[in-house]
Amino acid sequence: MRLATFAVVALLVPAFALAGPSIVGSMQGWDPADPAYDLAVNGNGVYVLTKDLAVGSYEYKAVDGDAWGLDFPGANQFIDILARENVTWHVNLGANVGVKEGDEFVFDSFHLPTVAGDFQTEVGNASDWDPASFVTEMSDPDLDDVWEYTAVIAPAGDYQAKVTLNKNWDQSTGDNVSFASDGVNPVTFTYDMSNNTTGVSSQVVTQQDVMVTFTVCLPDSIDSFFDVCVTGSHPALTTWGDGVLMDQPCPDLQPKLWSVDVLFPAGSDPFVEYKYKKDDCQTWESVGNRPLNIDDSGPTQVLAPNVWDNLGDTCPDCTSPVEDTSWGTLKSLYR
Repeated sequence: MRLATFAVVALLVPAFALAGPSIVGSMQGWDPADPAYDLAVNGNGVYVLTKDLAVGSYEYKAVDGDAWGLDFPGANQFIDILARENVTWHVNLGANVGVKEGDEFVFDSFHLPTVAGDFQTEVGNASDWDPASFVTEMSDPDLDDVWEYTAVIAPAGDYQAKVTLNKNWDQSTGDNVSFASDGVNPVTFTYDMSNNTTGVSSQVVTQQDVMVTFTVCLPDSIDSFFDVCVTGSHPALTTWGDGVLMDQPCPDLQPKLWSVDVLFPAGSDPFVEYKYKKDDCQTWESVGNRPLNIDDSGPTQVLAPNVWDNLGDTCPDCTSPVEDTSWGTLKSLYR
């Protein structure tokens, strides 16, 4: 199989900063105006500070400015120093400096970024979704503030992961990243602290174009005004954007039946998530994301028809509008 690289992009680092973003904590009297603990932006676009700390237990936060109010994260972070040594803090002030929006991040060199996910037991960790794992801890050997973790994840399958900071869930670096492993090739995770970008590479990708047929039925209990669309995590599905407009294969018999063929080009990540939108593609389904594994063993793939919000498992089809007890006839339309 060919390999490709995919990334989920979150919030960008600001181009400028207010005077005096700093680290505050028990080691310096919780004083946000202390110039000795001011952060300085490095060549990678990350704010950093290194301090020599004596043996002891410390609490800290970061402050975007010289006064309280723009401090983050919500909970104090902890460091236990067992032997006097340097501690380095890494900070991203978020997209809009001087505005607290929850996109500000800080971690220290005693608690490096960690990849948590449903794959961790496969690589020897005691449990999945463990933010405190040292097994899946990331490193930055070239000091570019792009942190990495690589492992062979077996068995082959579809997984999800997320980068965590300071060995806890106090800060969110973005949505979970879905990825596939073939169980043989290494999977590399990256986290760019400068722009809060998480990436996964060495994913299995499709070898040929595949036309996938999506079908959804709106039960009688669900009204829809104008068009219905399908959207999802793949660019062919507009990457959770406006969506792909669906057609009505038999509007006179079944005006609430919608379908569309979507082409997924060769080289696609085979793991896709999708949902439907109605009311001129403005109203989302309330169910969770629907999974799709692209089957590239042939040029076409017909998905089992969906019902809006999973409200039952039956729907009338085009040829037998009064027969609503089975999807069988409907399915036959797409074979």
